Amino acid sequence: MQGTPFDFFVQFHLTEECNLSCRHCYQSAAVSEMTYEEICGAISEVKRTVQGWAVDHDIDVSPSLHFTGGEPLVRQDLFDVLGYASGCGFSTSLMTNGTLIDEAAARRIGDAKVTDVQISLDGTEAAHDSLRGRGAHRRALDGVRNLVAAGVETNLNVTVTRRNMSQTGELVRAAEELGASGIAFSRLVPSGRGKGLMAEALTGDEVACFYDDLRRHRANSRIAVGSRDPLATIADIDVDVPQTELPVGGCAAGVFGVTITADGTIMPCRRMDLPIGNVKNDSLRELWVESPVLVALRTRERYHDTCQSCSYWPVCRGCRAIALAYSRAEGKNDYLGPDPQCPYHSAPGFS
Repeated sequence: MQGTPFDFFVQFHLTEECNLSCRHCYQSAAVSEMTYEEICGAISEVKRTVQGWAVDHDIDVSPSLHFTGGEPLVRQDLFDVLGYASGCGFSTSLMTNGTLIDEAAARRIGDAKVTDVQISLDGTEAAHDSLRGRGAHRRALDGVRNLVAAGVETNLNVTVTRRNMSQTGELVRAAEELGASGIAFSRLVPSGRGKGLMAEALTGDEVACFYDDLRRHRANSRIAVGSRDPLATIADIDVDVPQTELPVGGCAAGVFGVTITADGTIMPCRRMDLPIGNVKNDSLRELWVESPVLVALRTRERYHDTCQSCSYWPVCRGCRAIALAYSRAEGKNDYLGPDPQCPYHSAPGFS
């Protein structure tokens, strides 16, 4: 695999604490958070894992750490953590609600050599504040402006629900006017407090319409407009997908990265509450190979129904977190079933 970089990432939740109480938050209750020393130990464990892959398997790994929370800026040692991660050779990014980023914080983020900052913006002011609290929209925009002024690459991320799915054009224009580098759209995962918004999740037909509309905005925007949703990729595919038994794209959970939570728990994705170990006690490298959950996520025959038989499986597999959330709403615990919002199923040979 030499010459083919493996873009491996860890989404690192530094805290469960937050200055907001968003209606669609997937976080759990407060936990016993890792100390600064334990966080540095976890970062070192990730570094050892990546270095081991490079040496033993001749893999060119491009590793990154995505720091978030809760709200990462409530941790007083955030910038010490960022400095340690950078010193270990990791590209770093921040995922934040933006409301705590004043001019001084923006400068410190720039000085910490953070590659990019992702700020959540869930609609125009009324829609955003209805989810995140009064004044959250204004303060998030102030945070974006402060980051842009400090020369920090800043991207917006929108959690798409029925209350904001018609606001795409306004949000793209707002991102352009703010000087953001891009804007991305992700579907609501109805887990945690977000279970209360299940009725606002998009249907399959609405997903298809939304991504058709997003394609038009992407073609006409001067900034990057996209989505990390594997279904968005399928909406743009107009060629046959080579059929493989291993993933080559699509949902990243357990395939291109993992999550480490504030207490050290390792999960395939934070929106999938499926603990597979703890970085304080377990070898990440061993878990990556041996975890039954991670192995299942990469094995086509372990999937069932339309996802398993879909010609897009190698580059999609739907959103595993959404599949799990809907399954749990029915009293099950199935993370390998169909994505319930997918409108794109195509049997091999009939795409």
